[in-house]
Amino acid sequence: MSDSKKIASLIAKKHEILKEIKGLQKKCQHINRSLKSIKESEDSSTFIIRWICNECSSIVGIPNDKELNRFLK
Repeated sequence: MSDSKKIASLIAKKHEILKEIKGLQKKCQHINRSLKSIKESEDSSTFIIRWICNECSSIVGIPNDKELNRFLK
């Protein structure tokens, strides 16, 4: 298999996996959540603090100033 075909195949698999993850996250109730530092985007070196679902790893909220200060201490 040529490199370009392998890349195309991997990109297609990645797309299917991301689609499946989105579907599972959409079904999740997001009951248990934690504040976490995460990358702003997949290819970013900037980190942000967000409420993340402990079950599905979905971003479920933005902390207010009080929550943010408590997390940073």
